Amino acid sequence: MAEMLTIFNENGLPAGVKDREDVHRDGDWHETFHCWMISLEEKEIVLFLQQRSENKRDFPSLYDITAAGHIEAGEDVIEAGVREIKEEVGLTVHPAELIHAGNYKEELKQGVFIDREICRVYLYLYEGSANFQLGEEVEDLIRVSLDDMESLVEMNTPITGCSVVNGIEKEVKSEEFVPHEMEYGRFLIRAVHEHVTKL
Repeated sequence: MAEMLTIFNENGLPAGVKDREDVHRDGDWHETFHCWMISLEEKEIVLFLQQRSENKRDFPSLYDITAAGHIEAGEDVIEAGVREIKEEVGLTVHPAELIHAGNYKEELKQGVFIDREICRVYLYLYEGSANFQLGEEVEDLIRVSLDDMESLVEMNTPITGCSVVNGIEKEVKSEEFVPHEMEYGRFLIRAVHEHVTKL
């Protein structure tokens, strides 16, 4: 069954409904949900990064947002988010636990694939009370420090992450990440710092 998405014009106004495949072919603006999970550990802010499955058609095996996905036509943003988090990392999240960090418009191009997203970005404070159950689209989930993530964003410095699955540490280089805009990384880091002070 086709996945139908609401498309938007340059001013951010709804402009119709379209099949996901056609949206990415034509480069239409559409909504996505991004959830970045964080934890506070001994005064250090930790970020969780998903490694996409090697079987994913787009950006296989690369590291990316903790949990993310398209918001289908007629679907509520939070409902979509709760669904994606459950499907990808196996956590049941209450809508009130999701912290809206803002919206970000981003363009990613890979060959004929044109992905113009209106990203609805949320944070979730993980307090270690539930175990992750990774979905079939997820290869691994690693923990990295926010400071290291900032170094990677600004200076392409490799970072060390620790798998939540087997506890093995691994070095991750910038080319192993989905190629988000640098400004998106800066947006994320600012948002985490801003909201952590309120927790």
